[in-house]
Amino acid sequence: MGRNIHTIITAFIFSFALSGSIVWFMTPPVVTKGATEYALPLTASPVVESITRGKRVIVYLQKMELELRDGDTIIATLPLLSQGKPGSYYETIGGSYKNDYKIPLHFSSIGHVYMPYSIHLFGNYFIHGVPYYPNGDPVSSAYSGGCIRLADEDAKRVYDFIERGTPIIITRDDETTFDPTQEASSTLLSIEMTNLMTASISLEFLKQDIEVLDTDGETPTTRKTILPRLVVNNDSDVAHLYASSLGRATFLDAMNDKAKALGLTNTHFAAIDSPASTTEEDYMRFMAHISTYKSYLRTLQNTGNR
Repeated sequence: MGRNIHTIITAFIFSFALSGSIVWFMTPPVVTKGATEYALPLTASPVVESITRGKRVIVYLQKMELELRDGDTIIATLPLLSQGKPGSYYETIGGSYKNDYKIPLHFSSIGHVYMPYSIHLFGNYFIHGVPYYPNGDPVSSAYSGGCIRLADEDAKRVYDFIERGTPIIITRDDETTFDPTQEASSTLLSIEMTNLMTASISLEFLKQDIEVLDTDGETPTTRKTILPRLVVNNDSDVAHLYASSLGRATFLDAMNDKAKALGLTNTHFAAIDSPASTTEEDYMRFMAHISTYKSYLRTLQNTGNR
């Protein structure tokens, strides 16, 4: 299996792709400081660790719909106004999460806009109402910066429905997409999986276009500019640069939290520069996830390998 694993898995993925305590703020706007590059609080949202069929929110990105469900009962079906542009580095995330906090009126230091009825998902991603600039003008773009945008009245309905710990499933297929994989003994090691997960966490937690110093500590660059060196050339120095922006332990925790959000029962990341311990099933699901929800990284790989 070892010699042919990448060929078999690549073919499978290609065909699959084609087919700490948190305070719930009830006060005026909370401002994310300009120097802070991640959504507050720093910790990632807890993820759904087992199949949940009780009270939950399901976001169907393909159908541009959001459902409020309780058991088998659909409480409401609401239209999405926008999501992150598919194929872009700010494409809307997929996964199964538990909400950790919500804010009546959040100010984003990334978009420099107010976001009413903001419900935190993971990293810098929220469900919220129509954002508006400090002068009161609404944002009119057909695409969001990756967040899930609803009409204000619908966002309030979701906001009122959500409780701390309510599962939120974001999918391009159905709500079982991220159900946990079967427990099994770990039989594979994959540095590619580590690099792609590191790249994903950078995209989901860190600003990509601001100026930072390159890995030499001297040359000005951006995280977006050096990303191909990680996903194409396996440059671990880039991984360390990304991790240092959040703190290495926090960054690694986010990688493992994301694995849980994708239902990767048997996958563990021990370090940002060592191969992930995983199984064939987890590996294939993760690579299919990258093709479906992080196709920007696939584009970088394909361009860099020509």
